[in-house]
Amino acid sequence: MLALAVLPGVMMAEEPLRPAAETNETVVVTAAPLPKYRVETNDAGMLVELPPERSPFTVDTLTEDFIRERNATDLDQLLALQPGVYQGGKTVMARQAGTYTLRGYSGSEVLLGGVPLTGGVATFLDPTLLERVDIVKGPVGGAYGSQMGSMSDLMGAGGSILLQTKRPSFEEDFRDILFKGSYSKASGNRLKVAADVNQALPDEGFAARVPVAYEWRDPGWAPSGARHGKTLSAAPSLTFRLADRLDAGLDLFYQYSDQPAYQGIRTRYGKPYGSGWDDTYTRPGDRMKFQTHGGTFRLDGEVNDWLALRTRASMFQSENRYDYRGPYSNIGFSPDNPNKYYEYAAGDRLMRNWYFGQDAIFSFDTFGVSHKFLVGANGTLKQSQGWSWFGTPDTTPDKTTQGKIGLTAQELAEWKGLSLLAGLRADWHRSVNHTHMWTYSPRLGLSYDVAEAGWVILFANVSLTDTPNFNLKRWPGNTGTSPSDYLTSTWRAVQKEAGVRVNPLESLWLSATVFRIDQSNAPIAMTDASSGDAYYADDGKTYSQGIEFSATGDITENWSIYLAYAYIDYYDKTNGLRFDRFPPHAVSLWTSYKAEWFYDAVFGFGGRWRDDWMMTFRGGPAGDDQVAKRLLTFDASLDFPITETFSLGLAVRNIFDSRGIESARNLQAFANEGRTFELSLHARF
Repeated sequence: MLALAVLPGVMMAEEPLRPAAETNETVVVTAAPLPKYRVETNDAGMLVELPPERSPFTVDTLTEDFIRERNATDLDQLLALQPGVYQGGKTVMARQAGTYTLRGYSGSEVLLGGVPLTGGVATFLDPTLLERVDIVKGPVGGAYGSQMGSMSDLMGAGGSILLQTKRPSFEEDFRDILFKGSYSKASGNRLKVAADVNQALPDEGFAARVPVAYEWRDPGWAPSGARHGKTLSAAPSLTFRLADRLDAGLDLFYQYSDQPAYQGIRTRYGKPYGSGWDDTYTRPGDRMKFQTHGGTFRLDGEVNDWLALRTRASMFQSENRYDYRGPYSNIGFSPDNPNKYYEYAAGDRLMRNWYFGQDAIFSFDTFGVSHKFLVGANGTLKQSQGWSWFGTPDTTPDKTTQGKIGLTAQELAEWKGLSLLAGLRADWHRSVNHTHMWTYSPRLGLSYDVAEAGWVILFANVSLTDTPNFNLKRWPGNTGTSPSDYLTSTWRAVQKEAGVRVNPLESLWLSATVFRIDQSNAPIAMTDASSGDAYYADDGKTYSQGIEFSATGDITENWSIYLAYAYIDYYDKTNGLRFDRFPPHAVSLWTSYKAEWFYDAVFGFGGRWRDDWMMTFRGGPAGDDQVAKRLLTFDASLDFPITETFSLGLAVRNIFDSRGIESARNLQAFANEGRTFELSLHARF
């Protein structure tokens, strides 16, 4: 499914990886044109550049126009607009914070410059910094390697989310300034100031871009006396043009946030229990603070006509501090047992992720067949130190390190309307308990342009991700002092997918996809009957299957549409349970119209709907009383150009003030935002 944005805004072309001489194209239009909703080429999920409609795999791309004009507060709110993408609790305090669910499987990490962002900070990442968000569907081990999961949640079976911060343009100098304020009687108020400055020196082969944003927040659920929240984000980027087809660059990242602590509310039968939608259990002094900084060195371009290089070296560091009281998250909660109504937690942890990757892409032709052969190697090192606890105070510090080295070989062959991709990724893992293991993740994909005119394109793929079951005790009562005390098996996710993309109008694409993901050898939490000790068995078997549909593009010159639908059917084969672990049906719609008869103003209107779904505990149903009800919301916006420099934005989110559970972590429910009014002023110099 090619789910791309259709929203009003200033048009800026996306930046492909190669060649350098073709990158950073920028088109400037002065009077609120219809947006750019489609990237011309993309390497997400493919590792080599290809028009997205010719890809054998499914990648949903949110362009810079979508990100800017939807004006989402953070990444979590932005991804909530995508059917089939869900977050397990908007917090930095859960152990799987900042990971997302795709196609029915949780635990997918967010990658920024090839490195997972640590400590859940991606959840609150300011979209003002982003140029593009790519949602790669299905097991991604063949492209990015199996994830190093140290917890019981399953990592990477449904896909991954790739973030690209804004990069410099050599074509023009510009300065974008944004002032935005929002008011919500229920959910609180926000004030935001953002800037995006680009300076190019083409003769010297240098360009720099600095997007930065500051937000002040007064949450509607914050207790009386709590300090307001604040977040500062910046992503400076430098590009050096070494040759006509070779660029080097440095992408930096910084984010600091200090917010009132929040871990959701208790709900029963889809409604707040003992509170309102925007209440809290926390005390005025409870806070969550995190600070992340780091950067990526990159080298992109063509050495000659047949060899292109892609080099990445990254380091990111996060410090996460929290102190909070929240609703009890275990299944033992009972309205008749007030001692289990609350839980208390605190932590102070420092995390670092190191990454280095080198890809070489060889391009050549044989007998009329075009080839792009990629060989690559990369390594990731994750470090964590500090302390954290739930329920029982324990500030004993710990320090862990785990690493991964990956080798990739991939061939993309194209002949007339046929594209064939075959690849294999091998990863060597070292766990925090000194267990070593190799995993292998192959994939095969095919797309076929039936008429060789781009009107009808068929595609299909099969992919496997193999990931270690590290750091899980394999029998009760063990001491955890030896590698043999832990599971040494791997869980496997196999996806089979097929679809069709149709281009009925010049700028309109329709897409339909069916998929099935089978997962085996997944760890299952067990409890010894005699001692009560916890341990794990690798007997878990599940599958997720579904259908995805999208329609995106221009219906007329001034009328654009984005429509996406996702259906998911989840089945736990181990326990014989079929239940709606996530909304089985979800729809998102957005349409925009440029009114030439009204000063070229752009009107936008849309909505999204999610079906009922059951809240879970350790992957299973939490109970008949723990359910999230259907949620339907509508939004509207107006982008009015005052002059060639200034434009005024008006928007109403959740027009009818529909309230419900947006996401949940165990039994801690996080509500969607209430009716919100927004006013913004945008200037471009």
